[in-house]
Amino acid sequence: MSKPNFAAGLKALRPEAAPSPAPVTTPPLQTAQAPSRAGKVAISAYFEPEVRKQLAIMAARQDKSQAALIAEALNMLFEHYGESPIARA
Repeated sequence: MSKPNFAAGLKALRPEAAPSPAPVTTPPLQTAQAPSRAGKVAISAYFEPEVRKQLAIMAARQDKSQAALIAEALNMLFEHYGESPIARA
């Protein structure tokens, strides 16, 4: 007596498989970049939430952007260590 072929039996019980649909292709995601960011890179660091709040308040009081204040602080740091003040916001 031969052993039953379970795989063949299961295949016989299955209905014909529908053909696979064509893969969906999507165009690559394009992000718009603000002209003011052209040629620049992001620099980030993690601080306590109070630091961000104080920076925002200071920027409002000085009528400057937070980026301008950070550039000012970086330039002060660069000068302190004998480097050229090159940061611009």
